[in-house]
Parts: sequence; structure tokens; C-alpha cells
Amino acid sequence: MTSDNDIEARAWALVHAYLADASPAAWHVFAAHSNYDGNSQALRWLVDQPTLDRGTALLIYWYLGAAWHVQFTSAEQALSPETFRLLRLIEERYAAGFYEAGNIWFDPHTSEGGRPDDYPGVAVARPVPALMLKPVNGSELVEVSEDPEGFDEGLPLSVAVALYALFEESED
Repeated sequence: MTSDNDIEARAWALVHAYLADASPAAWHVFAAHSNYDGNSQALRWLVDQPTLDRGTALLIYWYLGAAWHVQFTSAEQALSPETFRLLRLIEERYAAGFYEAGNIWFDPHTSEGGRPDDYPGVAVARPVPALMLKPVNGSELVEVSEDPEGFDEGLPLSVAVALYALFEESED
């Protein structure tokens, strides 16, 4: 029988192989349609890439629930310390210019997956930095309202099918 750790490692190897060769636009699609509850390793890998477009970094930031996390001042207070730390890391890197290219357009105020006004009743203990509220006025518009044809959860069907098969195999 295959262990859960082995299955997770094999799943990550499939996703990583795809992401390592994917274009900035493909990373943007992946980030927009990824399952944020079970894909922290892939999202963290993207966040660690200096070649990640600023528009995609900003998308990830808002899709991670930045508007929800304003109520916490430390990771220890947050319901998801890992997410809180990742949000702060994105803020730091974004402000420092770690993500050099800003070719992909993204506006957090019109986003479909995470917006500054998502949680109007949340008490703000630590406001979102002003820089994270500004749109990236890139010249490339990557459509993310739905998965492109031939994709599932931001992955090409060939990768998604291989992942599904891997998890089905583990249930046998």
C-alpha cells in the first residue's frame, strides 16, 4: 500500500514538472483556479519565483484572503498561521521589487476570487499596505473567470487526469 506522504510527493512532482515549464500566463491561470485549501506547496513555490509576474503575485495575495487576515497582527493569532506568514512574505517581496515583471493586468478591486472589500465587518488590526491595493496595469490580459478549455483547477487536463489517477490508485 502506498503511504499518504508518497502520494503527496508524487502529486507534487507532477504539478512541479508542469509549473517549472509553464509560462507566466499559465502560472496566472493556475493561481486563479488552484484549490487554495490543498495546494500550499505549489502556491509557495510560485511565490518563491522572482519571475512570477507582479499581477499574479497580487492575485495570489488576494485569493489567499488578505482582506480576512487584516484582523490579525501576528501569525499566532491567525486561524491559519501559514497563510498569514505567506501573505506577509508576499507583501515584503512585492514592496522590495522581488517580482520584477508587471506584464499581466490585475486589479484587486474587480477580482472575482479575492477583493479588498470581501469582509466589510472585519475589524482591521493591521491594514493592507497601500501598494497591495493598486492595480497592476500590465499590457497582457489573462482571462481567469473560468478555467480555459482543456484545463481543470488551473492545470492542463493531462496533468489533472494523472493526479486523479494517482489518488484513485491510493484508494485501492
